[in-house]
Amino acid sequence: MEINFEPNYSGLLVLLSIILAAGISYFLYFRNTDSASLTTMQKVFLAFLRCFSLFLIFLFLLSPLIERTKKIKQLPIIAVAFDNSQSVQSYADSYKQLSQTLKDRFTDDYQLEFWSFGGKVENTESFTGTDRRSDYGQMLKTLKNNYLNKNIGALILFGDGIYNQGQDPENLASGLKFPVYSIGVGDTTRKTDAIIRNVKTNKVAFLKNKFPVEIELKFSKLKNKIAYIDIENNQKLVYSSTISITSEDDFKLEFVNLEASEVGMQHFKIKIRPFEGEVNLKNNEYEFVIQILENKQKILMLSDGPHPDLGAIRTSLKELQNYEVKLLTGNDVPDSLSSYSLVILNQLPSVKNVASKLLTTIKDSRIPVLFLVGPNSMLAQLNSLDMGLKISASKNTEEVQSAFDSNFSLFVLSDATKEIIESAPPLLSPFGNTELTPVLQNLSLQNIRNIKTNKTMMAFGADKGRKVGFIVGEGLWRWRLYDYQVNGNHEAFDELVQKTIQYLALKENEDNFNVYHPALFQETDNIELTAELYNDSYQLVNSPDVSIRIKNESLKEFSYLFDRTDDYYRLNAGNLEPGDYTFEAETQLGNQHFTENGNFSIVKNEIEVQNNQADFGVLFQLAQQTGGQFYPFENYGTLVDDIKANKQITVQQHKQTIQTEWINLKLLFFLLILVFGIEWFYRKYWGIY
Repeated sequence: MEINFEPNYSGLLVLLSIILAAGISYFLYFRNTDSASLTTMQKVFLAFLRCFSLFLIFLFLLSPLIERTKKIKQLPIIAVAFDNSQSVQSYADSYKQLSQTLKDRFTDDYQLEFWSFGGKVENTESFTGTDRRSDYGQMLKTLKNNYLNKNIGALILFGDGIYNQGQDPENLASGLKFPVYSIGVGDTTRKTDAIIRNVKTNKVAFLKNKFPVEIELKFSKLKNKIAYIDIENNQKLVYSSTISITSEDDFKLEFVNLEASEVGMQHFKIKIRPFEGEVNLKNNEYEFVIQILENKQKILMLSDGPHPDLGAIRTSLKELQNYEVKLLTGNDVPDSLSSYSLVILNQLPSVKNVASKLLTTIKDSRIPVLFLVGPNSMLAQLNSLDMGLKISASKNTEEVQSAFDSNFSLFVLSDATKEIIESAPPLLSPFGNTELTPVLQNLSLQNIRNIKTNKTMMAFGADKGRKVGFIVGEGLWRWRLYDYQVNGNHEAFDELVQKTIQYLALKENEDNFNVYHPALFQETDNIELTAELYNDSYQLVNSPDVSIRIKNESLKEFSYLFDRTDDYYRLNAGNLEPGDYTFEAETQLGNQHFTENGNFSIVKNEIEVQNNQADFGVLFQLAQQTGGQFYPFENYGTLVDDIKANKQITVQQHKQTIQTEWINLKLLFFLLILVFGIEWFYRKYWGIY
């Protein structure tokens, strides 16, 4: 224990305090006539008490600190993470046996902490085996962040290695600072099985148009067999095909174009006809829902003059029956844009035409807009619109090709289309860096001389109810010609244009009160909706309450109240049963009453039962890459001994310095009171008043 003082010259002040306290005490008892009746010993005793109490007071004024060093012993943490999903449910007793063994053997020497993971990660010991997804990647991220700068000794991982959500856990292993000891449960025997692994499609299509469906299929122990694939729409067969299975562990990708024949929420079910000896038939079916719209939408194209890029886009849209395209050049701009679902600006604003009135009209409205940016674009004016993408101004240009971003999620393009576009002739793009706001997503980035950059080439998104798109580059017509040169048709280019326009031109509600939601939810999804309320000045407000009533097919009603978030409203209704739902939301702003109606569907896709073959390879790789060990469950007893033998898992000791001001020490306070009390008592007792 050490005593420190704040000032550097504290030693001099302490000496001065002693002298001052002694001097005052001396004059009080040896030079004061009131003390003449006291004996010398009495004077010395009282002077000592006064000197001591005054010295303590002076020391308090100097703010002395008492510094103590404390040794802290930290046991190594053993994190135990267990897969809590349905595929591991039957191994509940095995988990209980493991957890009890760990408690019996590790409690004294280690700090055990239990984690459950499935669709989410929780710090709990409770095993239910009810989660509908397995996210090993999120579990590793959570533990890595939670034990940062802590004495984490090891991770014991209990599971079957099957993950169907999040990142590949093997890609995260290198970032872990602790070994993983994995315990595998489940049956690794490959069984006869036909699986629909995943289905990709657009959420919306237009009546009489075709929409793509991409089906991922996996076949085990079915070599030389023929698989029959059927697709039903409202229990009516709309597609059928056969697939030849060429290996014992075969993966197939089936690409189907279905026709949107009826308006509304249309239910589709994909089926693989069962094979003899197939045990798990739940993964032979996959259900999805798509919203079919019938409204014909008007698109306005504006340009300084005729341009082959607009001609290529216009030709692609002629294949669709739901669009009416109008092309205007020069300064011939309509007075109102309210009748249009989308405005396409070809290199506007430009040096020749700043189009300030047009741009003001577009900015003040919620009309979706697609910017085709090229060498003639006036970038400074374009950046000032603050539409989500800014390009550093430059007079130079460069040739760029497309490199598609796999994280794009607003609409789906086939792999064949992506391949054609990426190999197509380059576009002529303004030279400069790009800055994309979070409201937009990159569909593709600029590839310059076979080097993928982080510069935006195509980006789309929505901000406050308005959809926006950017294509940075001139020369789209070359892509159309290249597509024909390679394939003898324009299907790839047409798909890119049509998907882009369908996304942007999809009519959003333009009332003062809007509710936004996906048309389709998976059974495991939380039902999340957002709402916006605008006053007559078109300013976002969220002062009044917004209520909503959701009804299922049996007319059972669920009532909720939206939460306020910033300027918006947000609702998380949790999980609901699969089926079709309608809703009515309402609110009151002043004397105006607003309602909003809509519908959505929840589909049942039991992803945890699609694959029930344990994957010990994942568990083995996690252990190997982190310096741990993999064990089948029956050998988990060896794990305990291996961890105890790991000399890198040790108790950590560190020192903690604690500083306390004297003025906060109660003992010194009471000592001061006691000294003053004793002095006062003897002064009274010896007759000094």
